[in-house]
Amino acid sequence: MTSSGQMGSKPQQPDSDYKSLPESYGNTEAALLPRDPNWMFLYWEITDNSKANLAREHGHDVFEKARHVVRVYDVTSADSKKYFDIPIMIDARNWYINVPEGGRAYCCEVGLVMPDGRFIGIVKTNTVNLPAGRVSDVTDEKWMSVSSDFDKLLQISGVEYIGKGSGEVAKSLAQRWEMLRSVFSRAASWGVSSLSSQALSKPPAEKKFWLVADCELILYGATEPDALVTVSGRKVNLNPDGTFSMRFALPDGNVDLPIKALSNDETDSRQIEIKVTRTTKNDGK
Repeated sequence: MTSSGQMGSKPQQPDSDYKSLPESYGNTEAALLPRDPNWMFLYWEITDNSKANLAREHGHDVFEKARHVVRVYDVTSADSKKYFDIPIMIDARNWYINVPEGGRAYCCEVGLVMPDGRFIGIVKTNTVNLPAGRVSDVTDEKWMSVSSDFDKLLQISGVEYIGKGSGEVAKSLAQRWEMLRSVFSRAASWGVSSLSSQALSKPPAEKKFWLVADCELILYGATEPDALVTVSGRKVNLNPDGTFSMRFALPDGNVDLPIKALSNDETDSRQIEIKVTRTTKNDGK
């Protein structure tokens, strides 16, 4: 049926100029979205005019000599002053933000850290309240018990990686595909249309041939058990044997992961910098 309500007439095709969203909107702004108890998604736009103003105020080479960061503020309480920085590339325009604690309120600010330590904020986001990353202590007999398949969904989401050493992570990854296949095969009976936002979307019924894929980033390593280790400036909790592992979402673009280890007596240190670039191509068929 066409917009005029007549049967049998050929539907009008949308103008090709309106088939895709614009790459920018001409405003310096940023928005923060919650994803789960420990992850948020940030996207931003910084106009050429805003960059020119920063160059006039702080020097023409301000973007070259400064570190590009997202400063993450914990704003759960009015007197909270906690924050940490995540290295980024400003031109990436979006980033996944991992926070150490769920159930709290956060906001972010895209900015520059100068060689002398000064922070120049460029654009700040809205505040996001993340859900708690644990099961509620409150019980209610009116709620039905959760199916045992929920445990498999938790494993697929990566919960089993937390606190494991690199060997255990490898074993978990080897088992993950088998669990994925068994759970995905039953998705239709649950009425589930998607097991994840990108990788596991159920193919449309009319599609006879289809392909979905995604990837994640597993960072793991080891050092002395009593060392202080940071990844992108944030402290990492080591396992008793000195191993550590972290699981990251991997968006398109460049991801910098500087890893630093400081001996317990603070007399020796080591640093490894890992740079990862992801480019996803889809033929759209």
